[in-house]
Amino acid sequence: MKRIDLISLLFLFIGIVFIFYPVFSAEYLYTDDANQIWLAKQRLNFNTSIPQGRYITYKTFECLYRYINTIHQVIYARLFSLSGWILCLPIWYFIIKKVISKNNLPAVLVQLSMVYIICMPPFAIYIGWAASMQMFIACTFGLVAGYTLYTGIKFTDNMVHVPTSIIALSLLFGIASLFTYQNGFGCFFIPFFIDFISGKKFTKNIYIGIVLSLLTYGLYYLIFKYSIHTYATGISERTAITTNPINKLLFLFGRPLATAFHFTCLFNEKSMLGLVVYCLVLAAWLGATVTRQKPVPLSQKAMYLLGLVIFFILIYLPSLIVKENYSSNRTLFALDVAVFFLVTETLFTFFKKDVLKYIVAGSIAILFLGNGWYNFNKQFLNPVAEEYSMLKKFITQHYQPGTLTINFICPAENSFEKKYGLTTSWDEFGVPSTAKKWVPEPLIKQLVFEQTGNRQTAEKLIVKSWVDKAAFENAADTTSKGVLLIDMEEMIAH
Repeated sequence: MKRIDLISLLFLFIGIVFIFYPVFSAEYLYTDDANQIWLAKQRLNFNTSIPQGRYITYKTFECLYRYINTIHQVIYARLFSLSGWILCLPIWYFIIKKVISKNNLPAVLVQLSMVYIICMPPFAIYIGWAASMQMFIACTFGLVAGYTLYTGIKFTDNMVHVPTSIIALSLLFGIASLFTYQNGFGCFFIPFFIDFISGKKFTKNIYIGIVLSLLTYGLYYLIFKYSIHTYATGISERTAITTNPINKLLFLFGRPLATAFHFTCLFNEKSMLGLVVYCLVLAAWLGATVTRQKPVPLSQKAMYLLGLVIFFILIYLPSLIVKENYSSNRTLFALDVAVFFLVTETLFTFFKKDVLKYIVAGSIAILFLGNGWYNFNKQFLNPVAEEYSMLKKFITQHYQPGTLTINFICPAENSFEKKYGLTTSWDEFGVPSTAKKWVPEPLIKQLVFEQTGNRQTAEKLIVKSWVDKAAFENAADTTSKGVLLIDMEEMIAH
């Protein structure tokens, strides 16, 4: 390890602390976290993860939640994720460094790409949302699977040779990645994608990588089907296969790629401004690429663009083969990284002097860090922590032993947007935790349990969630004794 590597990693870890230091003390639950802690002892993770083909996620949550009994202790889950990423980021650093060097790309891309990774919206969600704490396993195993194969392919007298041990190791890491979180396997393609954008064409290495990736998907699917049969759990609706590939291709270009071209900036998925930014960045990249490749035949340019589309499909394949169209930030890690390399590789071709490259890279890194801090602290953490604090205080002050029923009026999903001027992005940024109708019951029961020390008392509580005040007033019984009303919409507004 060279001195520059140590310095780069040191600055990377300082950047992580700069952005994520609140997770060491912040107390809150975010949406699915409430179910995780309240129902962890009732095989929740088995019933959700196994049907979705995420056995390693199931075992990870099962092991960790044996030791998590209070909302405050959920901090340990977030620290588990943060520690996992800190341990894995050096692996990412050295793999990216090797691939960048092999393809003669600017060395500054190594440091800048690592800064980008810790500032990406998906990374913030992986650290701040305990329900995504397993993602460092999925993404890193996917990358290691791809890199193992990428470096293991040998050519002797124009003959391809891939040792059986390399294939086996790649398959092992790849299947483990898929059984943790399917979209994490998209990181498998990162070494091959960098190779492709550097050479602007498919090589034998890339073809072999694609073939083995499809083999990995195939083996994973067979093992998944066997596990479903073994555990007799049935298949989750989220794993239903799409029957409209054209619609999924339009979805890819309309939502996932649009978000990836926003880099660290957050836009609402329906934002017209977000669409404009996406189109402008894409058009600028396309114009620069065409300009660079003026002498290249038109057919070759077309093949390069087609190759990019193929890579984007392969990277995001787990979300493209299912019926569900939901390109949440947590599914976009690999696609975000691929788009980053695509655009920055083009950008740095315009700077011939190394000093200019480092000045530009340093300026971009500062922007990433500032935006990353804002996204995590202002867009995600502070609002949900304040929301949780208000609810906890209300329960502490108003819950009485004679309370039998709690009517809970959920806030609107844009409540934070109205109060703080935040950007809502999918179900992850700028959205109140209790806006989801399934959240109040486990969250309130957990709070009552921690206040009374009696789980049976909390379990007997009847918690009714109402989407808004009008729905509550039209249907709820407001005259019975032992009924407590919690108007979360009003609490957030004031």
